[in-house]
Amino acid sequence: MFTKFKLDRKGIGEILKSDRMLDAVNETAVNVAANVRGRLPAKATVTFRPNITDRQRASVEVKEGDQSTRAALISAARAAGLEVHEYPPAH
Repeated sequence: MFTKFKLDRKGIGEILKSDRMLDAVNETAVNVAANVRGRLPAKATVTFRPNITDRQRASVEVKEGDQSTRAALISAARAAGLEVHEYPPAH
């Protein structure tokens, strides 16, 4: 049983910004982008963009879409093993 625990914030930060994390995040995002491209019409523009903030990040964006595009992107993310939380659109 643990009696004392100290969170190593610096160590966690190093892990979140590491090259291995970069590779894992980018590989997953590329997989999502490829999967969603296969679910949408050819005219849809799918972009993948890596980014580093306080951690490695990547985004997949679909332009020229509608509600079915959103559903395709969510399905592609789930197919890549990501957990997706859906929120109502902000007005």
